[in-house]
Amino acid sequence: MRVAAACLLALSLSACRDARQPRGSDSVAAPAPAAATPRATRPGIRFDPATLAPGTAVGALVADSVSARRTVVDSTYVGTARFRGTLELSGSTLRHPDADLRGVASCFEADSSSAARMPRWAGDERRPWFCFVNRAEATRALGPPSEGVAATVVVERFTIHRGLSDEVNEALFVRRVY
Repeated sequence: MRVAAACLLALSLSACRDARQPRGSDSVAAPAPAAATPRATRPGIRFDPATLAPGTAVGALVADSVSARRTVVDSTYVGTARFRGTLELSGSTLRHPDADLRGVASCFEADSSSAARMPRWAGDERRPWFCFVNRAEATRALGPPSEGVAATVVVERFTIHRGLSDEVNEALFVRRVY
C-alpha cells in the first residue's frame, strides 16, 4: 500500500511540474535526430534496382534482365536481376542452409576480394553466396555438396533473387580454375 501511495504522489508531482512550465521553454525535449542510413557492410558493386536497365554494365557483368517492384511492407525493392558475362571468383563451397537441400544443392561463397567484384542489389546485406543451377557439373568439379572446400570458379548468368524471405542467388557453373 505504501509503495502504491508513493508512486501516486510522485506521478502527481511530476504532472504538476510539467503543467507549470511555459510552452516553448528550454526544458521541452528536442525532437530525436533522424536515424542514420545504415552503412553497407558487405562488399560488392551496388546498383539501384529501380533504375538498372538491361544493357547497363555493373562491374564486369552486364544487366540482362531486371524485374523489381516495391513491397507493401516497407517499400523496399524485391525481384530478380540477371547478368551476362563471366566472373572468376575465389572462395569455398557452402552447404545450403535449407535441410532439404543440404545434400543436393551445390553452393559457393565468394571471399571478400571476389565479392567486391560481384553485383549487389542496394540494401542487400546477405552473405555473398549463391547456388549453381547446373548442380551435376558443379558436383563433378567441386565434389558433393560440402562445407569449406577452397576453390576458384568461373561462373556466368549470375542472378540475384531478392525478396522478403528465403531467396537464393544463383549462377551457372562454367569451370573450376586450379
